[in-house]
Amino acid sequence: MQRKTVLTLLFTIIATAIYAQTDTTKVSYSLEECVQYALDNNKNLKSTRLEEAIAETQVGETRSMGLPQVSFQAGINYNYEVQKAFLPASFTGDTTASADESVPLPFGVKYDGNAAFSVSQLLFDGSYFVGLQAAKTLRELRQKESNQSEIQTVEAVTKAYYMVLISLERQELINANKTQLENLLSDTKALYENGFAENIDVDRIMVNLNNVKTEDNRVKRALSYSYDVLKFQMGMPLNQELNLTGSLEDLDFVAAQYLDEENTFSYEERIEYSVLKKNEELTQLDLRNNKATHLPKLYANFSYGWNTGANTTSELFDFSDRWLSFGVLGVSLQWDLFTGLNRSSKMQKNRIQLEQVALQKESLESSIDMEIKQKKDDLRSAKEALDVQKQNMELAKRVYDQAQKKYDAGTGSSLEVIDAETARKEAETNYYSALYDAVIAKIELEKALGILYNNN
Repeated sequence: MQRKTVLTLLFTIIATAIYAQTDTTKVSYSLEECVQYALDNNKNLKSTRLEEAIAETQVGETRSMGLPQVSFQAGINYNYEVQKAFLPASFTGDTTASADESVPLPFGVKYDGNAAFSVSQLLFDGSYFVGLQAAKTLRELRQKESNQSEIQTVEAVTKAYYMVLISLERQELINANKTQLENLLSDTKALYENGFAENIDVDRIMVNLNNVKTEDNRVKRALSYSYDVLKFQMGMPLNQELNLTGSLEDLDFVAAQYLDEENTFSYEERIEYSVLKKNEELTQLDLRNNKATHLPKLYANFSYGWNTGANTTSELFDFSDRWLSFGVLGVSLQWDLFTGLNRSSKMQKNRIQLEQVALQKESLESSIDMEIKQKKDDLRSAKEALDVQKQNMELAKRVYDQAQKKYDAGTGSSLEVIDAETARKEAETNYYSALYDAVIAKIELEKALGILYNNN
């Protein structure tokens, strides 16, 4: 009974694991889910976030400079030839030597050893506090740069997502056209066999049907490529099946926040502007740091250890009598009074860099203003073209339906049907081209306004 319970539990675990594995092979995603998947799995984003993690370690690295620095050092030396010193002969008690004569004497022992702990604590360093603030600002800059990569990823995923939806809708329409032509061809062949149509009518319809089949194959390949582009931007394996749940009907091309001339806009909403401001902060901190290097540095020092000297190894390791302790406690001051104008040159460079950043900000503001105006105009133009092409497509469809009815009633020719079908196909192509242009214009305007994506 116990064995049966264990086997049942084992099979349950295996079945659950298999189901969980197969359940992830086929997924359906909305636009928001595609974006979130990309933010979690895009390779370029992961690399950018590693830079953010590196900046975090630099904060800790800078902070550690203000913490106590503790070290231990020990060593044993064998002086195979003891250094000698010249001393007056009278020091040796040699009465045979003259008073001004000196003799060499060994000054040391064969073995010496030492072991010591030392502690150093920074008490004051003006550049340390500036450096700590600069490290935190660098971390914020890396976060901004990571956010900039996220916006670029969201833009790429959104464009690829809608390209797939447009290709899907276009393929569906082409399939419907192909079915209509196949039915028309079948009816025309029947009329020809009964003497009510000419062979040229059959050939004309066959030519158009072949063209639609060719177009169908081209759209299928384009759709497959669009899926691959979307998966690549998402960081999803290309062999994983992906279904989309969104619809082109959800798009709003005339939202007030896009085209309202009076809408409020802050340059801070553009990530490029935020990155530039962080670089300006770093330059200001670098200037403060170079100023702070003129101040002295103050350290507290403490060390405690033992040393010994002996002529035999047995004496060397006699820790009870031969090793003598020592200790030092003190304060040290370091003050660079003159650095050969190096400090002033660095400060002058910082001031020039700040002027440069100020000009870059002005240039970026003008560029953003011009970009927003251009993208608004692009969206208006794209929306107008889309409305016209949609009307043209609907008109072309009505013309085709009327030509088809006249042909079925025997009052129209197959040539009218073919011409109407060709015009309809051209109108459909123009419509989807205009639809894609409108989608791209909408996405690029959202990016220009800084509202495409914000993780704050």
